[in-house]
Amino acid sequence: MDGEKQIAWVEVIDEEAATGDLADAYDAVRGSDGHVENLYLAMSQTPAAIRPADAHYLAVLHNPDNPLQPWLAELVATYVAVLCGSPYAATNHGDNVRHYHPDADEARRLVAALEGGGWDGPETDDATRAALRYTRKLSLDPGAMSEADIAALRQAGFDDKAISYIVQIAASFAYWARITNGLGIRLGDTIGLAGAPAPQRD
Repeated sequence: MDGEKQIAWVEVIDEEAATGDLADAYDAVRGSDGHVENLYLAMSQTPAAIRPADAHYLAVLHNPDNPLQPWLAELVATYVAVLCGSPYAATNHGDNVRHYHPDADEARRLVAALEGGGWDGPETDDATRAALRYTRKLSLDPGAMSEADIAALRQAGFDDKAISYIVQIAASFAYWARITNGLGIRLGDTIGLAGAPAPQRD
């Protein structure tokens, strides 16, 4: 395979060659621009996993039931990607933070601070710091989690629904980061949302 065009380290069955369940899965996750993301192309050897993975991603990150501000949900996702060393997910979702955040300068500062560790200071609001502290601990030391960690989120103003979404996003992006790193998936031509997020698929 041409190293410059290689989508992943495993053999990828492209859209033209896909048949049966894989073709159906590609059609189900195809974006509004008609393309299938490299992430799903790289999962072509496990076609039965593509649609459930996409459905779970949409359910936790692009769900109108999610009470988190979209930029904060994306920030949690981005931080997990940074902690796991996944440039694919960190680049895409860092761009989404900038897309959603009402303050462009603050969005840039937050995303840059995730890499450098400078987010945990007085310039970051209490709720954001609490969410990122929880995300860091769950990502790096999951066996040490305790009820006190949930209490800290409540103290910062999150209700139990919002807390549950933080947990879902942090946990699911640990999965995505490992998929992208494990398969060696390269970034596609489109970064982030490139406009409005896709609606939840039926």
